[in-house]
Order: sequence, then C-alpha cells, then structure tokens
Amino acid sequence: MQSAISAHQTLRVVARRPASNTTRAVAAKPLSARRAAPSRLAARVSQSTVAQPIGLGSQICALRKRVKSVPRFDTTCNAATATNPGGISESAAMANVIKSIMGAGCFALPWAFAKTGTVFTTGYMILAALQCLYCLKCMQRARDIVVEKDPKNIELTKSYAGLAIASIGPIGGNLTQLMVFVCIFGIAAAYLVFIASTLATIVPYSQNDLIMAITPVMVALSWLRSLAGVSIISIFGNVSVVLGMFAVLVYASQLGFNWAAIPAMNLATFPAAFGSVAFLFFVHFTMPPIESSMEEPKEFFGASAKAFAVSTVISSIFGIIGAVCFGPSVSSVVITMMSGTPAAAVKLLLCVNLLCTFPIVAAGAFQIIEKVMGGAENMAAPLIYGLRSLFVVAAATSAIAIPSFGKLLGLVGGVSCTALTLCFPPVMLLCTAKDISLPEKLYLYATIIAGVAIAGGSIVS
Repeated sequence: MQSAISAHQTLRVVARRPASNTTRAVAAKPLSARRAAPSRLAARVSQSTVAQPIGLGSQICALRKRVKSVPRFDTTCNAATATNPGGISESAAMANVIKSIMGAGCFALPWAFAKTGTVFTTGYMILAALQCLYCLKCMQRARDIVVEKDPKNIELTKSYAGLAIASIGPIGGNLTQLMVFVCIFGIAAAYLVFIASTLATIVPYSQNDLIMAITPVMVALSWLRSLAGVSIISIFGNVSVVLGMFAVLVYASQLGFNWAAIPAMNLATFPAAFGSVAFLFFVHFTMPPIESSMEEPKEFFGASAKAFAVSTVISSIFGIIGAVCFGPSVSSVVITMMSGTPAAAVKLLLCVNLLCTFPIVAAGAFQIIEKVMGGAENMAAPLIYGLRSLFVVAAATSAIAIPSFGKLLGLVGGVSCTALTLCFPPVMLLCTAKDISLPEKLYLYATIIAGVAIAGGSIVS
C-alpha cells in the first residue's frame, strides 16, 4: 500500500510540474497528428479494444488506473510483526509459552481439583485458556494500533509494561509494574514454602525452621548481578518438573482411583482454588518478549493457542489423577505425599531447580526497585544488596505467615496474575481502538468486572 501511495503522490507532482520543452513541442503539434501516434504507455495499460486518448492527461489517468489496480494488503500489523531474521521458530515459541505456564505451580493442581471438583475444575480451566487467548488478541490489537499511529512504539511494546504505557499511558505502566512486582514477590514466597515443605518430608525439621534456614541462601542468590551461570543450571528446570509430575502420576496410580472421594463440582471453594489455575495460565506479562523474539511474530498467536491446548490437557490429567488417587486431603504440594528413596531424589531435584530459578524470577522485581531508586548505576552497592536482602526477608516472612503453597498461589494468581490478564488487556484495547462493536465492548467491560471480582474473592478467601 505504501508503494502505491508513493506512486500516486509522484503522479500528482508530475501533473503539477510545468510543461517541459518536449511537452510544449508535442502540444504544438496539430491534434490530428498527436492522435495518429498512440502512446506506448497508453497501449500497455489499455485493457479493451476501444481507442484510448493519448494526451499527457490521458497518460496520467492511465497510470492512476494502474496504481488503483495494485493489490492492497492489510498493513495494520506489518510494522509490529515484521520478519525478524535469526529469531526463534514457531515451535520454539510454543515451547517457551508452555514453559511459562507449566512450572512448580502444577504441583498444586491436585489440591485445586480436590477443592472444586473434577468436572467443574476442568471446565473453568478450559474457559480460562480460551479467555487467555482472547486477552492475548486484545494485547496484539492494541499493540498494532499504537504502532500504526507511531512506529517508534515498536520497541516500547516489546515488553508488557511498555505496551501498557503506549496504550493506557504512564499510569497504566506504573500499575502494571506494581502488579508484576507483587506477582514476583508472591512467587518468591511460594518458592520458599515449596522448598521448605518438600524438604520437611526428607529431613526432621519443621517447615518454618527450614524457611529460616533457606532464607540466607536465597539472600546470597539475590546478590548475583550476572545470571549466566544460574541460567545454564535452570535449563534443567523443565526436565525436573516433567520428571516430578511423571513420578507423582506413577506413585498415585499405585494407590488406586477413588472417584467417589472427590465431588464433580464444589462452588464454595472456587475463589481460593481458581488462583492456582490463574497462576499457571495467566502469564501474559511474559508474552510480548517471546513474540518479539520470533522470526515470524505473526505466527505467535497460533503458537500460543497450541501451547495453551497442550498445557490444558496435561494439567487436567495431572490434576484429576492426583486428586482422585490422593483424596480430599491431598497436599497443596502434591509431591510431598510421596515417600521412598526415588521420591526423595525427585524432591531434591525440584528444590535445586527452584533455588536456581529464584534469581532469574526475582531479577524483574529487582529491576523495578532499582528503577524507582533512580537506576542501579546511580546506587551504591551496599544499598542495592540491602534492598535485595530486604525483599527476600519480606518474602520469607510472608511464607511463614501463609504456610500453604496452594493458598499463596491462590492469592498471587487470583490478584496480580488475574489483573495482568483479565483487566489490563481489555483496558489496553478500549483505550486504543475506536471501532469496537457494542457487543464486544460490553464483553470487554464484563471481563474487567470479572477480573476485579476474582481478585477480590481471592483476597477475602
């Protein structure tokens, strides 16, 4: 479309340009002589057997017809989704999205299924996945609009907070950063609970004692300024999670399936249990960097749809089997229900994985803190290390105050993850798009209200 518009503008300039000597000479010829020598250009553009005028004005008209005949492509999102040579493939993007969804939070799924029932939990998990895809589309549409208005926004929209700033404004960016910070803080506390409760099944110490023992290690890890070594170790994180889930399924199947012990539906515990599902699926603040790193960003939505489908199937199977085999009293960290030497090895592997993953996850929160303080380059090293240590100690205090992994995930997922997925993306679209239909606009407002209600229910429960 841009080339067609440029040609059209050139023609307008040519039309306005004063006639040259050659043009004047042609114009000076008798009209009959000019008609006797048809223009080659007019002959090429003619599509019928009717004789065509051959003057300068008719040539311009003919060129304009050719310009109008050029196919016009939809360039709404071309600038934001242009090919990125050397980027990751669609399958790699799909794997990254699955990695963002599937993590330590999976081990709380049997607890969630036992709370709200096998059928009901599966149902709202599927609906949550579909809603996640819709909200992702909202983010992409808002991104395309702000980039179309100003191509300089391309770099800004490669992060979630940047997209919020470009679409909602500085206030939106500050609110999203606050929610991301709260989310990371909750994850840090949940990691401490997971590690301590898992180790408590191996060594003869209480969960709170182990939290206090692990905290200095977490503080030391928070002081790391370069994450290269930890990143290499954390590559094995996916392997440890998959191995842990497989070990749980094998162990649980040996206990037998007691379907009658778990209800099909229990609405009373929905606010608390839904947070565990939200913690898994509501990962939209990680999406823009993955999309921008793709070789073909336009394929990201398809990759995400496949990732959510695979994650939904795996999560449902794992949650149902864990719930019906371990029963209503299943732990919020289901792997702690296992015993034996092989189980202990898997538990230790998962704990090491979370320890190595912690600095990577917490880095986002540290960047926010240091940005508020004026930037790490303007801060003294003792102040940086002190603030990071305070962050870990505060997370450890929260872990002791809320010793349930499932409840922590419910709080983090139900509040911050829900806000970042169900509230902000619709607001981004409402603030940028001017041609939203009334039914969709009502649905967007309903999504925001539902997100606020879920967040409030998570806090109250």
